[in-house]
Amino acid sequence: MPNAVNAAGIAGAVPQELFRLAPIPILVEDWSEVKRRIDALRESGVTDLDAYIEANPGLIDELRRLHSIVDANEATLSLFEAESKEIFHAWSRQLLPADRFSNSQVLRGMLLGHASCQGERTLTSLKGRKVPIVWRCALPDKIEQYRRLHFYAFDVTEYKENSARLDALRAEMAHSQRVSTVDQLVASITHEIGQPLAAIRTAIEAAIRWLGREEPHVTEAVAALRNAARWTDDTTEICRRLRGFLGNAPIQARRLDCAEIIESAMLLVAPEANAKSISLRKEVEPGLTAFADHIHVQQVLTNLLINSVHAIEARGRDGEAFVRVRAVSYSETQVLFEVVDSGCGIDSADPQAVFQPFLSTKRDGMGMGLPISKSIVESHGGKIWVGSTGKTGTRFCFTLPRPETGVNDTVDVHADNAATLSRDS
Repeated sequence: MPNAVNAAGIAGAVPQELFRLAPIPILVEDWSEVKRRIDALRESGVTDLDAYIEANPGLIDELRRLHSIVDANEATLSLFEAESKEIFHAWSRQLLPADRFSNSQVLRGMLLGHASCQGERTLTSLKGRKVPIVWRCALPDKIEQYRRLHFYAFDVTEYKENSARLDALRAEMAHSQRVSTVDQLVASITHEIGQPLAAIRTAIEAAIRWLGREEPHVTEAVAALRNAARWTDDTTEICRRLRGFLGNAPIQARRLDCAEIIESAMLLVAPEANAKSISLRKEVEPGLTAFADHIHVQQVLTNLLINSVHAIEARGRDGEAFVRVRAVSYSETQVLFEVVDSGCGIDSADPQAVFQPFLSTKRDGMGMGLPISKSIVESHGGKIWVGSTGKTGTRFCFTLPRPETGVNDTVDVHADNAATLSRDS
């Protein structure tokens, strides 16, 4: 289980009957070869495991192939809905795939010499049931003892379900509160929409009069129509924000071509980037696919690209101006997207705070683009974070699931209420 919580009173030599009938899942794994590899990395000078994994993204999968299952108790078989140990062992690689955020907890503990490690992850049983667990493991001093590492797990499905119900209740209450404020906003919204609509009508009528003269004044008519177009854009923006405020739209996950979705996001941003002489670049692993909602992934990428364009504009014109989007395999189950820019960086002691609602560095921003992007990514089972930032630019990273073999069907997922907003951070 990075796959599991270590009962403090149970030592490595657990009596077989106690081990077999223990009320919590216990998985015994051989990590001795992994321990040797981690010791070698430490001796070579590696002290920052996360940085090393970033530079060597295949490390997690490589190390996963070095450790193996030794034994599992009855509670473990029940957790995975396996009828026997033989069946569990036959499917163990699929049931316990490499997972960076879980496996790295064990690896980091080994590298730093910790006495124990813990983490959490979501597993899938043989019958397809999703099982969220919290796990813990004691890390011994001697490498021989790594031949039988005991991982202890707690099934936190009920806790997660209760939390999800509470979150859904909170979201519904928040949504109801927003809708209840509509009556109070009607007057101001009507005023905001009424003004540009009246201006549009006036401009169009003026254009008709200019063109209806015996000698049409084309220049004046064109100027009036341009004003009408500008005010139409203002009205559209007001309506878009209102729709995002009240919206509750469903999404559909399907197999996506990563190169295609990146290209579609770049096309949306290209006019603004070209106007500012900013180069857009992409680097995509050939044939790479993800399993997600096309529109929402496009929203996330577009939001990150727009933020990068604005960061470059804020930095000034010194140096190269570029935004690069990269997509590569991250693990056996996830794809990694990176958006790297040459902008001014994030001026904050905690760069991850940019994912908090209403935090915006733009004068007219709502501070919702990145929080909504985070919500979208996490609703697909991925994670989003600031990989690095500084005066020479910022690197945003997010992961999405890879399609399972043979998966072609689309899957309905419920989106966050405000998921239609994407470019207001």
